[in-house]
Amino acid sequence: MNIDPLEQATGILGEHFKNYVVIVQDDETHEYFETRYSCPFATYGLMVEGSRQHQITMATGCSIEDVAKYIHEEYGEEPQEEPQEPQDEEDNWKDWDF
Repeated sequence: MNIDPLEQATGILGEHFKNYVVIVQDDETHEYFETRYSCPFATYGLMVEGSRQHQITMATGCSIEDVAKYIHEEYGEEPQEEPQEPQDEEDNWKDWDF
């Protein structure tokens, strides 16, 4: 049985992480990429925050740890260790089937 490397990678990620986003591009088709993710709602947040950290890293040449410190100092945000619960009691997104 030959398993696709992308399926194998997302299978491993799914065993160890609640949310993940994977974006890959092979050597031959530079105009095409594939994405895999665990949850469409978490994907948006992961990509927005990941893009923000990446932009700061590319602009400053800092490490990810330095970027987290910069974001905290610049925006007054603490790095999130655990996801926050929804503030609105009517937001029952946890009950949705994904």
